[in-house]
Parts: sequence; structure tokens; C-alpha cells
Amino acid sequence: MMKYALAAALAVATLAAPLAAQARVYCIARSPTGSYGYGYSPYLATARAIALNQCAIRTPRNRVCRITSCR
Repeated sequence: MMKYALAAALAVATLAAPLAAQARVYCIARSPTGSYGYGYSPYLATARAIALNQCAIRTPRNRVCRITSCR
């Protein structure tokens, strides 16, 4: 019985490692004009920068985009 428990634990650990490596941060940026941008990355700072950049592309001049949420 102990042999099966050890094998099961090893299988779970082996399968969980690639899933953890694929974790991504998802951020949304919005402007007062209704423009938006989304950013995905394994890193928070990169996801925020992508979202702000995408929002800035869609936003008229003299308006500011802000991050509204990150997960």
C-alpha cells in the first residue's frame, strides 16, 4: 500500500510542476474614455506594462490609462 501512495504522490508532483510553470498574470487597464488594454505574462510588471501600452494605443491624447485589476 505504501508503494502505491508513494507512486501516486510522485505522479502528482510530476504533473503539477509544468502547470505551476505556466501560471500567468492577467491585467486590465482602462481609461476614462472607455478605452482598455489587456496584458498577459508570467511576471506582474510585464503584464501591467503590456496592458498599459495596449490601452494607450486606443486612448486619445491627454488621457491616462490606469490598471484596474490584475490576477
